[in-house]
Amino acid sequence: MFWRYRGDLSMWAWLLHRLTGVGIFVFLLIHIVDIALIGWGRDLFDAMMQLYHHPVFRIGEILLFGAVLFHGLNGLRVIVLDFAPTTIVYQRQMLIGVAVVFFVTFIPAALVMFGQMLHGGSEHVSWGNTLTNWKAWLPTLSAAVAIFSVYAPTVNLPRLQASVRPVGGLELYGWLFIRISGVLLIFLVLGHLVIMHLLDGGVNRVNYDFVAQRLSTPFWRTYDFAILVLAMGHGVWGMRNVLLDYIHRPIARLVALSLLYTVAGVVLALGAIVLFTFQPR
Repeated sequence: MFWRYRGDLSMWAWLLHRLTGVGIFVFLLIHIVDIALIGWGRDLFDAMMQLYHHPVFRIGEILLFGAVLFHGLNGLRVIVLDFAPTTIVYQRQMLIGVAVVFFVTFIPAALVMFGQMLHGGSEHVSWGNTLTNWKAWLPTLSAAVAIFSVYAPTVNLPRLQASVRPVGGLELYGWLFIRISGVLLIFLVLGHLVIMHLLDGGVNRVNYDFVAQRLSTPFWRTYDFAILVLAMGHGVWGMRNVLLDYIHRPIARLVALSLLYTVAGVVLALGAIVLFTFQPR
C-alpha cells in the first residue's frame, strides 16, 4: 500500500499511524504483564517499578504519550473521513489540525514529564523551573523535528479516496468496533496517562501502595478493566489488519494470527484475573 500514496501527507500520516499502533500494542502487552506482578507481592512489584524511573524508560514514557496522542487524533480524522466521505476534500486541513492539536498538547506534557525525570523522587515540578531548564526542551525539540518532517507538505499531489466500509459479517463488526473503541479509548487512555504520568509527580509516586489503593475502589477496577478490554480488542484487530497486509501465504497467516490471538488472550486473562482478584498483602 505504501507506493499508492507517493509522498502525500496522507502517506506519512498512514505510516505513522500504523507504526504508533504497533508500538502501543507491544507496550500494552508488556505493561499488563508488569502490572500483574503486583499479585506476586510488594518487593517484586516495587523492584519492577524502579525500572520505570530510569532515564531511558522516562524518555520512552514521553514517546509513549506522543504515540498515543497522535494515534488517537489521527484516528479521529480517519473516522470522520469514513463516516462523512465528502469531507475528504478537507483532509489536508484536517491533517494540519491534527498536527496543531498534537503540538499544543504534547509540548507542555513533554515538559512536565521530562521535568519530573530531572527532579526525580515525588517532588512536584513547577512550570518556572521546567521552562527555564534547557534540558527539558530536548525531547520536545526532537519530537518537533520528527513530526515536522512527517507533515512536510506536498500539496500538489492527488488526494486519496475514502476507505470502503465492509458490507457485512465479521469484517463489518471489526471495522465498527475499532472505530467505536478508538473514540472511547481516546478519553479513557489519555485520562489514564494524565493521572498516572502527569499529575502529582507522575510515575515517581507509583509503587505497590499507590496501585493497591487504586485497585481498592470498584470505580478504578472498572475503569482499568474497560481500558484493558477495549485496548486489547482494538490492538488485536489492528494487528490482525497489519498481518493480513504483509503476510499472504495461508500457512504463515494461520501461524501469525494464531500466535497473536493466543498471546493476546493469555495476557487479557492475566490482566482481568489480577484486576478482580488482587487483595493487598
